[in-house]
Amino acid sequence: MENDEDNKIQIEQKDEKKNNQPKNSKIKETFTLKEAINLNEEMIVKRSQARGKTVIDNIYRSTKLTLDPIYRKTKEKELMQSIANSKEITKETIKIAEQIDFKNLPDKMIKTDEFGFIISDNSSSCSDEDIISNSPKKSNKGNSKKIEKNKKNQLLKINARVEKWNHMLTKFDVYQTSKFSKLKSRTRKGIPDSLRGYVWQQISGANLYFVKDLFQKLDNEPIDKSTEDMIIKDLDRTFPNCSLFQDKLGNGQRKLLRVLSNYSKYNKEVGYIQGMGFICALLLTYMDEERTFFMLHTLIKKYELEGIYLPGFRDLSKKFFVLLNLEKKFIPKCYKIFKKDQLYPRCYATEWFICLFSRNLNFKILVRVFDTFLLEGFKVIYRFTLAFIKLKEKDFIEGKGGNDSTFLVINNCFENVDIKELFKIAFGFNVTKKLIEGYEKEYEKVKDDKNNEFISQIL
Repeated sequence: MENDEDNKIQIEQKDEKKNNQPKNSKIKETFTLKEAINLNEEMIVKRSQARGKTVIDNIYRSTKLTLDPIYRKTKEKELMQSIANSKEITKETIKIAEQIDFKNLPDKMIKTDEFGFIISDNSSSCSDEDIISNSPKKSNKGNSKKIEKNKKNQLLKINARVEKWNHMLTKFDVYQTSKFSKLKSRTRKGIPDSLRGYVWQQISGANLYFVKDLFQKLDNEPIDKSTEDMIIKDLDRTFPNCSLFQDKLGNGQRKLLRVLSNYSKYNKEVGYIQGMGFICALLLTYMDEERTFFMLHTLIKKYELEGIYLPGFRDLSKKFFVLLNLEKKFIPKCYKIFKKDQLYPRCYATEWFICLFSRNLNFKILVRVFDTFLLEGFKVIYRFTLAFIKLKEKDFIEGKGGNDSTFLVINNCFENVDIKELFKIAFGFNVTKKLIEGYEKEYEKVKDDKNNEFISQIL
């Protein structure tokens, strides 16, 4: 770090009384970086593209502080060197990155899918409603017309769905009550991506948990050091193939750090656990930091995640008990194989339940699963758990390598999944709220009985 006297910022303030001053008259003052950053007023570092340089804007007055270009260049060089030399992010480098609004721009153009996930030139990445974008060969005129027709039909289909959802949103209270079946049907078909972030907040009821200025106030509260260290360590591991979160010290990672840190301060009982970052990152792809914070809080308080996240994961055993009952009822052949090979829920379902599949699933499928989960609750997670296992039922039955083979199949159950087939299977299971509540009541009665068929598999 350079000395404060070398870290200078010029403040250029135009005189308000233009009539009494020459047109180009300016008042100049000099502050060290430390003095400028420590001013009582809130300051935000951002890039001024029009002027081609970085400025610090004081939101409470019109004065603009221009970051010295030489200082910025020096600090960017230091950060790039720090990234090259170290595999882990540190608090010091994050602080510098925030001060100069560091953007770790790629050396070359990268290709991503519609969700920002990096794809190779050889791979194909398209959802069930993707518009064909590859240019047809000039020699194949018939194929060209067919592609153009498909593109037009897809656009018309997407626009029609957006119009239907916009209409529903004008009278959303009605669709959440007397027309809930229609809302559920359309949600299972997929929420239009352009409306997804807003609709998620509506169907989850996150607005009921919103408290004005709370998120900003939490920025200034102290955080537990061990918790902060854990969050920072996990930043690089969260969606590393997504362009938003890929760059060390980049915009996405700093947003993720801010939301997770503030939530650990707000809900000290839950704090932070590994896996929470994937859910948070999923939300950040559709909404800003403040809304993400309250959506995360809604999931934890309303969607049965608090019992899973609390120290000791106290409610995981109950959910495993429910899952085992559902497996025996709906996929008995797989249940028998799992029991014989001692492949118990803690071996595969722990991560699925903690992360809500966000660490495991292809993003296109993940957002569709999340659509239904936010509307219908945790029973959707049970449905899809059964469906992923059911999709590989033949592989489980044909396995000849004992529990090793079974374990390998369960680890690969998210590969080559057809989304239409997945949803057909998942919502073909008659998993009702009443059925789940019955199993949960049974668990409370037998949870201390080690001889119980299911309890013995979740200890």
